[in-house]
Amino acid sequence: MRDFSVLSDVEFEELVGDLLGAEHNTLVERFAAGADGGIDLRWTTPEGLHIAQCKHYHRSSFAQLLTSAKKEVQKVQKLEPVRYLFITTFDLSVSQKARIYDVFKSWMKAPDDVLGGRDVDALITKHSGIEHRHAKLWITTGMQIFWATHADIAHRSEALRQRIEKSMPRYVVSPGYQSARDVLATHNVCLISGPPGIGKTALAQMLLAEHITMGYEPIEVSADINEAWTSLRRDTPQIFFYDDFLGEITFAERLPKNEDRRLSDIIEKFSAPGSNKKLILATREYILRDAKLNYERLSSLDSRYHFVLELKAYNKADKAQILYNHLWHSDVGRECLREIARGGYKQIITHRSYNPRLIEYCTGKAFDTESPGYPKRFKDTLDHPETIWKVAFEKHLTLEQQLLVNTLCTFSRSAHLERLQEAHAALCDTLSVVSTESSFREALDVLEGTFISIHKDAKHTTVIRHFNPSVTEFSLKRIATDRRITTAVVRSAPFFEQLSELFSYGRGGSLIRRGNTSLMATLTRNKADFQRAMARTLDSRSLNQIEVQLGNTSTTFMIDSPDRLERRVRFCLEVDLKWGIDSTLIREAVNLLILHWRTNVGDKPAAEQTLQALREHPIEEDLLNAAHDALHAALESNLKDTDDWYYYTSHLSEYDGIPLDSLPDLASQFKVFMDRHLLQEDPTYNLDEMKSLADTFGLDGLSERIEEVLQENYEPDDEYEPSGSRVHDDDERGSDEYIADLFDRLGE
Repeated sequence: MRDFSVLSDVEFEELVGDLLGAEHNTLVERFAAGADGGIDLRWTTPEGLHIAQCKHYHRSSFAQLLTSAKKEVQKVQKLEPVRYLFITTFDLSVSQKARIYDVFKSWMKAPDDVLGGRDVDALITKHSGIEHRHAKLWITTGMQIFWATHADIAHRSEALRQRIEKSMPRYVVSPGYQSARDVLATHNVCLISGPPGIGKTALAQMLLAEHITMGYEPIEVSADINEAWTSLRRDTPQIFFYDDFLGEITFAERLPKNEDRRLSDIIEKFSAPGSNKKLILATREYILRDAKLNYERLSSLDSRYHFVLELKAYNKADKAQILYNHLWHSDVGRECLREIARGGYKQIITHRSYNPRLIEYCTGKAFDTESPGYPKRFKDTLDHPETIWKVAFEKHLTLEQQLLVNTLCTFSRSAHLERLQEAHAALCDTLSVVSTESSFREALDVLEGTFISIHKDAKHTTVIRHFNPSVTEFSLKRIATDRRITTAVVRSAPFFEQLSELFSYGRGGSLIRRGNTSLMATLTRNKADFQRAMARTLDSRSLNQIEVQLGNTSTTFMIDSPDRLERRVRFCLEVDLKWGIDSTLIREAVNLLILHWRTNVGDKPAAEQTLQALREHPIEEDLLNAAHDALHAALESNLKDTDDWYYYTSHLSEYDGIPLDSLPDLASQFKVFMDRHLLQEDPTYNLDEMKSLADTFGLDGLSERIEEVLQENYEPDDEYEPSGSRVHDDDERGSDEYIADLFDRLGE
């Protein structure tokens, strides 16, 4: 049976109205609660008036359903229809149908006039076109089928699946959804931008869910776009989601070297005719605007493909429906709902600070949803959204729990459970706060769903992150204003990346967001401690460890990310420019890096970026030359794939100033490599640059062969026509009368 729990009672009535209209080949009118004596649906035939009553009781017992049914008898007596239908999502047994029929048998032909969940399900199957007017229902059904038949993908995507299923019931299908579908259908790429809390991620999740129903494998990108490149499978329809791809709070961290190239390459590739790949990106509007100023590729791509969709403020109808859906699917107390129904909704949906994130918070378990005065508390939160976390943080959390929220600030995006516990324990120890294994676990339980979210990653490792970026912003302000906490965080940090993360938040670097000046001022006052912490953690293991498989065995182990030392050296240079630090630390960091490169360990893009940073920094010439020689040797000795050739030849021409057409032996070596590479099953990665390289070497024949491969496109998919969702009259939905009737349901 289909999962009707994703629908609100209003959405269920709309579905039933469409089904009855198709079943009886007539127009079925729908009425809001209280407006017409309890009528939900009605239609007229030559026999007379027909009425249908809908009861969406997905969280209630049959006893409650029967009691509710009996309350309708007086209303039906006044209307005296020739036929009355009672329709519910409750999965009724034969005997339960009979009991409801006994209540209404004066207006029913038979017990068949009582329809349970399975009967509604059968009607949907009979009138299959109706389901596609109700996006949330058919998408949920399609996802369930996909997960059931693709256990391996379901296993890998469990965390993403849980987030989609959690957000689906509260989602309101708005015009922005159709616009995003159109952009994605036309270009295969959709970049969703907008202010914080507007619902970018929820919209992206709906698009993901829809494509999952069509057989697309979902891939969530978390670190950089190279994850998408390495996950590509030629014959498999795939949809990629890269949330906050330019950063969560500010555009402080510039994209890694060539990240804009890789991103633009993949957009070009996916946008090609016949591609069976889709890409959804999401970012805050001001961060995107800043990034476009720094990366021309992003601006030029959008001007050619027009794949950027900017979410703007919701209209009145959407605001009302979003609030209603959140309330209907929440555990808000009955008296609080009555206060909303009696007019409390008005000051919420018309508020200048209205956004779905605040609505979600004020209808969730972290908010007081039981005591009288609920609409006022709701409005006070909208008046001062910065107090959302302040009250809960100060009044409901122990110091140990507060320190856990603060510790998470020093991790980028998310933290693995064991590393977070290590950093948290170190901070607690520095501040003489008792923390045990059990109290740490208790802190996680208390914070989950409010300050933090917990999920499993693709490797089934437990991962923790702040509930949303506003928690990060709040916590950073707390750290910035409490020098004692700042000092303790710096002195206790077991991971170098904790220091760089704090510094990055303080520094900023965006044209729109200048960073957290209070935090930077506090760090500056503690720069001696900060430098000692850098020296202490310089060669510590990385927070960004990756899992590696041992040969052809099933044995795996964790290693540091390849660019660990490159990132740390660049950070040391950055701190040196800001504060001026001991040259001994710089030399120690660069010498570690040289050893790293001499053993052919490292990330080539990061290495090139780091060597350039060293060239631009006032360091000793002998140290710079040693770094260059080590990297040059590493690049020259490792030419196994197209990327290796790209980085080595770029190094020769851009850094050493050597014309490639003056190296015939290298050209011959490149031709042998490409002859082998072009025989591979899918030799498409980085071929544009390989063609350019062949041209530079003067290898015309090879250049022509690469061009032939580039002209081969993916096999085209079957034509995809997005199913239309039902379009409502916004004028009617935005009317004061309609909205009043909508919220009146909550007061019943």
